[in-house]
Amino acid sequence: MTAPAHVVLGGNGVVGRETVRALLAHGRSTASVGRRPSPVDGVRSVTADLLQGADVARALRGAEVAYLVAGLPYSSRVWAEQWPVIVRNTVDAALEQGSHLVYFDNVYAYGRVHGPMTEGTPIAPSSRKGRVRAAALELLDAAAARGLAVTIGRSSDFYGPGASTSAFNTFALDRIAAGRTGTWLLDADQPHSLAYTPDIGDALAVLGTARRARGRTWHLPTAPALTGRQHVRLAAGPGARTAVMSATTLRLGALFNTAARETLEMSYQYTGPHVLDSTAFQTAFGTAPTPLAEGIAAALAAARATPRR
Repeated sequence: MTAPAHVVLGGNGVVGRETVRALLAHGRSTASVGRRPSPVDGVRSVTADLLQGADVARALRGAEVAYLVAGLPYSSRVWAEQWPVIVRNTVDAALEQGSHLVYFDNVYAYGRVHGPMTEGTPIAPSSRKGRVRAAALELLDAAAARGLAVTIGRSSDFYGPGASTSAFNTFALDRIAAGRTGTWLLDADQPHSLAYTPDIGDALAVLGTARRARGRTWHLPTAPALTGRQHVRLAAGPGARTAVMSATTLRLGALFNTAARETLEMSYQYTGPHVLDSTAFQTAFGTAPTPLAEGIAAALAAARATPRR
């Protein structure tokens, strides 16, 4: 059997599934790599552990393009222990195979930013998780110096159908779908960029297939930022109330809840403007992000269709 030209490492996560979907829609021979078989029809499933170098090497054998879109549990300790291993394994295998690496990144390495984030924003992490992501960028720079073609697609917080790790899905959409009040963290009147997961998948597929995208960092298409309150009202209705999780509540929760503790160090993203500028990608490739009203409606419909536990 001919090896798939495009291999998505972490294909079972929401961004992985959307990337696989986008590649298949463009007729690309695609494999999805994960600990379990892929739920996406038409893709070749490869079961592998990205923490094992031999598994990654096997998964990328013959790959033209590798997409690293894997997620880890939201834990600084887990990130520090596992993310460098995953990146090194991927880099080594991609170098061996001559694969172009498309790396899906977040904005944590920027740290606290005053003004919109652009591709020229300096790397200046202000959190433990941000330092892990910045260290991974250093690994990629070193690999590029060894001849690896690396293209980075960077996104702000995301949301979308089935995006179970999204804060907006969890605190707002899932609650609204259950007939409860949507919640925003810390300050609901600050502008905050949200990217739609199908847009992320489409954009990563572009980065892996468009020759002129190669070797650069791109901010993936993101709709103009709204305030947290405006995001919630798009889901729940114009007169809907927005519950705000205060800093005190978050700190108290951090004493007992791991997720709250891990969110606390990233609170700066919610206490001031958090705006991502994706003009460069949109201009270069003639694309536009899905309007927030449309994306939120689709994500809310998916949440309502998901059986309650």
